[in-house]
Amino acid sequence: MSDEYLTYDDDVCLGQVAPSTELADFIEYPSLDQQRMDLHPGKVNIVYFMCKFEKGAYNCNEEMSVLHDEMKDQVQIVALSTDPDRGTVEKFLDKCRKGEVTDLNTGKPQRLSMDVAWDDGKKTFGMYRNLCNGVLTTYHAFVINKEGKIVWHQQFAQTCPPSKTNFVDQVKKVVAGEPLASNGDRPKKDPADIEEEDAECDDLALF
Repeated sequence: MSDEYLTYDDDVCLGQVAPSTELADFIEYPSLDQQRMDLHPGKVNIVYFMCKFEKGAYNCNEEMSVLHDEMKDQVQIVALSTDPDRGTVEKFLDKCRKGEVTDLNTGKPQRLSMDVAWDDGKKTFGMYRNLCNGVLTTYHAFVINKEGKIVWHQQFAQTCPPSKTNFVDQVKKVVAGEPLASNGDRPKKDPADIEEEDAECDDLALF
């Protein structure tokens, strides 16, 4: 796994109280009615930010669905779509539930079996991004312990789905109350490297 996808012990969001999901517009399938859902008290929760437009990362949706199916008695997973409108999310969810969203190479369905919401205006996404010093991308998942605090987070991508990380193992450790695996603190950048990066940016600004 590339270093850019690693989670470090000193990531600022860890240990923070997880923002509520009650602002998100959960879609009750198949009626497509609106419902509200918050983090489940006394249960491990996963808040999973995804979107329809990143087609290459649909494999992450399938792997998160497998995790949901296997651990739904111990873990509540909620998927929050950052797509621009509710209609897009409704259509995508409907196609996923009908098995019409498939892997381009294998033809296997790529599901969304957990509860799915439209994050209107990215309000919830924004609250989590603020806990990450303003840096957060989709696809991304936050693991929240039974006390409501963020204890792990993981960035995903087409080439870095959950199976390419220790995400599932970490979730199981949280459920079992075991210590999590550690990557240590984030490596400090050499000041010379920072100056070189700044110089490159200045050079690009000339074009």
